[in-house]
Amino acid sequence: MSQVASLSPQEAKALAVQIGFDAAGIASPHSPALPAWVRSVLVCMHATLDDAYDYEMFIEYDGRRKWHKPIYTLLESLAFRLAEALRARGLQAMVLTYEDSLALIDLKRAAVEAGLGILGKNNVVVTRRYGPRVRFGAVFVDAEWPADGKLLDYFCSSCTLCWKACPTKALGPWGFVRERCIAEFAPAPAMAALQDQMEHHPTPHTRRQCTACLTACPIGSKLSTNFWRDVQR
Repeated sequence: MSQVASLSPQEAKALAVQIGFDAAGIASPHSPALPAWVRSVLVCMHATLDDAYDYEMFIEYDGRRKWHKPIYTLLESLAFRLAEALRARGLQAMVLTYEDSLALIDLKRAAVEAGLGILGKNNVVVTRRYGPRVRFGAVFVDAEWPADGKLLDYFCSSCTLCWKACPTKALGPWGFVRERCIAEFAPAPAMAALQDQMEHHPTPHTRRQCTACLTACPIGSKLSTNFWRDVQR
């Protein structure tokens, strides 16, 4: 049974930012696989303004294969902290894990419904501030909050730089052809050979996915960033 929310959606979104996300929005749950008590989805966004966020580690040892992606670990860690904070305020909350992601929610669709961005010509969510350099997580709650709704202006209409930047023509006026994408997770043999040629490997077991369609996007590309360290005085 859904309870009366003990905090407003505005307070929940502000709490997400306070915990470490860069923005958050409300979407409606659509999957029948979700628990019956889920009434709203708090979609949380984190900017990925450094390549290292999207590094992927593929390492095999002692007969075991392991895969790791730093941005997913960060998103889940922040989401668990957010869920605990929501529970402390009287809500029921469940974190989306990436093992369950495809079965429970279409994060791109949810992010668009939550007003966090638009679906760009590069087949990813494009935001006003960071462009497509973002990743999303989610927390499911029993509070019945209205969805924020889609953005009214489509700010990806006149540009095709991402199409031109794609080295394998996975993007174009025909849409997105996953089998041609260098970033494909489960490639066919020919694509795996192409990945070996084109990918950058910063360590022996780590790859940097192709981000040509992301880095080509002019939206958010001039946002200033700095390296910082906490120097003792």
